[in-house]
Amino acid sequence: MLSMKRNIEEADLELTSRPLFSVSSERVEILNEIKSKYKELPQPKRFAKFMSVLLSRVSVPLEEYDLIAGRCVFCELDEDGERMFKEYISSPDYPPRCAMLGSGHCTYSWEEVVSEGLVGLKARTLQSISALGEEESDKKIFLESVVQIYDVISDYMLRYAEAAEARGMSEVAKNLRDGATKRPDSFASALQLLWIIAFIDCAYITANPTLTLGRLDRILYPLYKKDMERGVLTREGAKELITDYYCKHNLIMGRGEHQVGDETNSTTFERILNFDAPQYLLLCGSDKNGECVANELSELFAECIVPSFKNPVVVVRYVKDMDKTHPKLWRTLCDKALDSSALMFYNDANVISTLERIGLGREDACEYAHYGCNWCSTGDNGAWVAGGPGASNFFYDLPASERRAIRYEYQRTNAEHGLAEDLMISLRELYARDGESATIDSLYEIFLARLSDFIDKKLARVSREVNLRRQRPSAILTFGDCFYTDSIESGKCFAANAKYHFEIQSIQMFGTIVDCLVAIDQLVIRQKSVTLGELIRAADADFEGYEEILALCRGAEKYGMDTELSNYHAKRLAESVAGLVIEKDRPYFEREKLFLMPSIQSDTWHLKYGEQYGATVDGRRANKAFSQNTDPSHGAAVNGLTAMLNSVRSIPSDCAVSGALNVSVDKKQFKGDGGHALFASLMATYFELGGLHAQVSAVDAEDLRAAQLDPDAHRDIRVRITGYSGIFVDVCKRLQDDIIERFD
Repeated sequence: MLSMKRNIEEADLELTSRPLFSVSSERVEILNEIKSKYKELPQPKRFAKFMSVLLSRVSVPLEEYDLIAGRCVFCELDEDGERMFKEYISSPDYPPRCAMLGSGHCTYSWEEVVSEGLVGLKARTLQSISALGEEESDKKIFLESVVQIYDVISDYMLRYAEAAEARGMSEVAKNLRDGATKRPDSFASALQLLWIIAFIDCAYITANPTLTLGRLDRILYPLYKKDMERGVLTREGAKELITDYYCKHNLIMGRGEHQVGDETNSTTFERILNFDAPQYLLLCGSDKNGECVANELSELFAECIVPSFKNPVVVVRYVKDMDKTHPKLWRTLCDKALDSSALMFYNDANVISTLERIGLGREDACEYAHYGCNWCSTGDNGAWVAGGPGASNFFYDLPASERRAIRYEYQRTNAEHGLAEDLMISLRELYARDGESATIDSLYEIFLARLSDFIDKKLARVSREVNLRRQRPSAILTFGDCFYTDSIESGKCFAANAKYHFEIQSIQMFGTIVDCLVAIDQLVIRQKSVTLGELIRAADADFEGYEEILALCRGAEKYGMDTELSNYHAKRLAESVAGLVIEKDRPYFEREKLFLMPSIQSDTWHLKYGEQYGATVDGRRANKAFSQNTDPSHGAAVNGLTAMLNSVRSIPSDCAVSGALNVSVDKKQFKGDGGHALFASLMATYFELGGLHAQVSAVDAEDLRAAQLDPDAHRDIRVRITGYSGIFVDVCKRLQDDIIERFD
């Protein structure tokens, strides 16, 4: 691994020191030059033409220490360049808007990419073309464009191979040629091909790609095993290739953070398409028989995780007893987690059981995948409705005003500030109806009725969106369509023709809602220490003049304490919402294979919504952050880490397919071999008892405060945000403050 030192140092330096306003300059210059060309062509052919020009002209940079090829050029623009850039992104012909349609927040048919290579995929596409009838011209255009893109990628790889050969990098050149001209027959050539496809997508095509890279330990294991048996690959050689693959993912990133950051403190996706997008690499998990698929290659991917890297985010699918059946692997993963690596764990059984409850068969449920930022998909047979090209793109030849009229708007909740506001609205409705005779059951009834009405509207809108796409399924082509076997066999865009279409339905600000329910139940219903009217009036006044009630609210039991009442409401809330979502899904699933995914997720909306909303009856003051994801509210988990994990376990195992839990610990708590072993045991116990998710930030709160005062001296601190990693000093201050509060 010593030979990888330069690669790692370079990736670290680019992550921490790349100028904030860097631009992938060649991409912008070339596409700006051709952005108004080829308008006479249908979108699939125009996209293929844009790809041809772009990949034939971008440079093919290499460093002598590269084991895997695939880099691009970044630089800061001068004044004229900045003027050109701003005109380019504001142009009505801006390519990502009019021709080069992205395919982010998804995973491709990576297993087929490795088993067939570009040549095999091209052969299958040509076979699909030959089977078309004369009346299927739209499919022919679609598939012919796919073939053109395969050829463009092959030519690009061959051009890269020539550059590598000229520098005496014969192994790199061979792997590039193999990927361009035949099915990968080695671990190295397969990994090279996988990177080139991901690189082109993330660096040149899709803004905010958040591309899921697949279960690479399972997909690549046959080639790894064959190479090891032939004696052409060693364990250390495989680790060097994996490490360089990891390095490459970090060389195409920018600076800052994408959910709370803006153009003043972040690179932005217009400048660098992948600037803060997490690529998810999946490890372990079960097969359709419930058997763990972890293997020696899983261990290598785990050992090669570099804690300072932001990408790829390694998503570990925990299978029952994995800590016992694969103790070395489990210990390595937990050690990496304590190093604050870009790593998270999901409980395989929980996700699969929820998908089966929705209606998926066991085999499809086992092929699920998570993608950034911590959402769940059904792998390469399901399309996230809000994540890809919408119906307005499928009708791209309509006037812009008509396209806007059919544009799909992603709906989060009824209320402007999320489900916590929905609960407060429900509470006021309850009081207006029942006065002081109100019950907690009645509050649930009104809240769920409000949510039910919203879900009905959301499902109807999502259904309309998907059915509009299906009217013209071959009208548009995305880069991802070239790597979905369904698309190259059907001649239809995946966003219109996937086996499943899904949308996210989250319980946002889960901890805040639970705490509000507990406060009402404990203080009003059980203890009668305050009336419901007084409680509502106190919150409406932001507790000004109601200091005693504020103290009562803050002293009430909280989600995260592992108390009977708080755990009861956490369980009831999760069960009620998930049950409602799945019940509403059923007719759409049976008729259209369309459904909402029940999740417990809020990203950083807990900050944005909280800063704009008034006080809540849990004692939260106006304009303060709500709770995040499945986390307790800040300061609520006063009984320690184990109690907090027990509280989260009160969420039933078949109620959510995703739901980020930030496990924020002081690294000193688990120092030394004994401490690491204790942490590994704690995490295994949590998952064995039904925990859904964990992502670990192991830092000291005082170090975070010191980093705010002296950023340059603390550029090595990494923290989990919400399904992706952040360089703490590059995160905006309000998010920094929120992260620090996790540790207090």
